[in-house]
Amino acid sequence: MKDEEKDKEALIKELNRLRRRVIQAKVSEIRYNRARKLLKKSREKYRAAFKYAKDPMIWIDTGDGMISNCNKAAEVFFGKTRDELVGYHQLTLHPPELAAYYTAVFEIQTDEHYDFAYENEGENGFSYQGEVIAKSGKIIPVRVSASVASVENKRIIQEIFHDITKYDDAEKQRSFTEHLTDSIPYLIFCKDTEGIYRWCNTAFSELAGIHKYQIIGKTDSEIFPKKVGEAFRKKDEEVFSTGKPKSEEEWAVYPDGRSVLLDTLRILHSRSDGRIMGVIGISRDITESRKMMEAIKKADITNRKHVMEAFKKATKNLMVAQQQLNLKNSRLNETLEKVEEANEKIMDSIRYAKVIQTALLPNLDGSNIYLPNSFVIWIPKDVVGGDIFFKDAFDELDSCGFVLAVIDCTGHGVPGAFMTMIASSALRRIIKDQGCYNPAEILKELNFIVKTSLQQDKKTTLSNDGLDAAICFVSERKNDKDSLLLTFAGARLPLYYVQNGEVNMIKGDRESIGYKKSDPDFDFTNHPIKVEPGMSFYMSTDGFVDQLGGKKNRRFGTARFKHLLHSSYTKPFEEQREMFLRAFEDYRGENERQDDVTVVGFSFKRGEGQG
Repeated sequence: MKDEEKDKEALIKELNRLRRRVIQAKVSEIRYNRARKLLKKSREKYRAAFKYAKDPMIWIDTGDGMISNCNKAAEVFFGKTRDELVGYHQLTLHPPELAAYYTAVFEIQTDEHYDFAYENEGENGFSYQGEVIAKSGKIIPVRVSASVASVENKRIIQEIFHDITKYDDAEKQRSFTEHLTDSIPYLIFCKDTEGIYRWCNTAFSELAGIHKYQIIGKTDSEIFPKKVGEAFRKKDEEVFSTGKPKSEEEWAVYPDGRSVLLDTLRILHSRSDGRIMGVIGISRDITESRKMMEAIKKADITNRKHVMEAFKKATKNLMVAQQQLNLKNSRLNETLEKVEEANEKIMDSIRYAKVIQTALLPNLDGSNIYLPNSFVIWIPKDVVGGDIFFKDAFDELDSCGFVLAVIDCTGHGVPGAFMTMIASSALRRIIKDQGCYNPAEILKELNFIVKTSLQQDKKTTLSNDGLDAAICFVSERKNDKDSLLLTFAGARLPLYYVQNGEVNMIKGDRESIGYKKSDPDFDFTNHPIKVEPGMSFYMSTDGFVDQLGGKKNRRFGTARFKHLLHSSYTKPFEEQREMFLRAFEDYRGENERQDDVTVVGFSFKRGEGQG
């Protein structure tokens, strides 16, 4: 009986153990199902976040480098549809001439020896700076953030693109400002509230005897002798304590031992919210003027003595001495006026830079180009712009005509305006001085002049500026009114013309002018067109077609531009101009202008070939 009870207890224990295992199995199953649901929801949320993320994102297969996925932002950024991105190699996103560089970057991202890519599912990530090319052909500087992940048992690289165009523009503006201040003969410096130099120009660095980049980050005591440094710091503190500008004279010694007397103006540098950032100083050398004033004072004393003696001796001698004194005083006043005028010009150049920049451009009022049937649209993005147009006529014994050019220089604003000066001067030199009217040869010569003028044919040159251009040469034999011929050549800018109601476009060569990578031996292509009655011709920079706007905030585009030409070419040119302006502004809406805009349109009646 005892054995039966023991067996019964053993069976009960085994039954309880099996029940616990069943309960544990059911709990595990419930947890597993919940985890699967959470994982599914997580994946759905991730895919939705990927699809509608604001930043352009793509997935790249680590095995073959093919694009396997992209989000909506990527389609907008590259100007391509999903079908035009997915299934293509990642190198198609970048300029083809840099294929070797991006191949090396891809190899680094997929190399398992690099911890950033394969340690902790790529948490460390990888970033690099480069360029991408949109469907329009526009090159966009970007910073790419990349990381490796597993998607459906496959290794992929997820890349996020950040447009850094505005930072490039800011760097160009900073470089221009630095060149401007370095060309000023006055000593200019900027220190923070702790007396640490944050910036100075070349003239100031010559006083310190070290390069200006070695000055930045140091105090006066670290640059100058102790007494001099303490004196400079004391004067800065006086400006901080009073909050008012202060001008005073101070002696300084150059490294070669030359002593100079400086008239230094110190003013507070504040942010827009009123917070004081430091002090700005501008010093001008008044050593010579002070010597002249002292010499004049001494001469004046001597003259007074002479006058007294002359007065005693004779009235005639008194008049002679007085004339000498007046002459010296006149020279002193002239010298002082010149010094004040020079000082005022420098201060005006700093305060009223926009006024000076505007004076660099011609007075373009949007009228025609000296052809009865023509119009011009010239709208700079800023006060001044990097677009220009140029026209020069010729009249020879047996033929006559003109050259018409539309040029889009690097950037806009002040840097672009300076480039237009170089381009305009070069065109006059090529056409007027050298007598060259062949558009292709003009472009080749212009490429050489711009490249060498900016010294961009040298590897050590920091700048990399250039331009795109479209040039038409219109000629006519005087004894043959049916010989009107237009020859076009372009550097990345096209020529549009309307013939028999059809809009045609001749693309320019895919070679820009003047840049470091521009080939000086590149031969541009001439496109001759026999001008027939009713034909109209148009040249435009890319500012019109690249303008963002409309309901989808996309580019105006070439197709819309052609449609505008087709709907307006039969109108008088003055009315055409108004239609172009209205179409541009309506499409732009509240958006900021992307770039400078220039459009030139013209046609001919018989006998107008001479320009």
